Amino acid sequence: MRDRVRLLCKENKYQMIGKSHDKWQKNGGGVVLIVKNALNWKLEEICFGNELESEDILVMICEKVQANKCIILVVCSMTTMAPLAQEENVKKYTILERVVQEFSRFSVIVMGDMNGHVGVLGEKVNENGHKLISVKEMSLKI
Repeated sequence: MRDRVRLLCKENKYQMIGKSHDKWQKNGGGVVLIVKNALNWKLEEICFGNELESEDILVMICEKVQANKCIILVVCSMTTMAPLAQEENVKKYTILERVVQEFSRFSVIVMGDMNGHVGVLGEKVNENGHKLISVKEMSLKI
């Protein structure tokens, strides 16, 4: 299970919001979003799924109050293409699809390490690539 992290960095110029394993655990890693405070975005994490299913996905609603503008930022880390990873990645992509569907009225930006090859550079499309393409076809732009 990942611990929640919210820090002010570099003389309060940046916020860092994320989820991470304890540094002493062998299963390290995590997902993080760093935002410059001068941008004046109100940030709020949105929880999807249970903690274990969504531990590598951080969903933030970012609201620019003065401009009455909202965007959804998704930071995710998909597991590499190991045999046991497929079930875990299916859960993550299911959450990603739910986010895109539920917030279709907003701009949704997905970023992170998808461990997917989508064929853009001539490489063979892998399983994570197929999943990413299916999410993209829900109205995302790559």
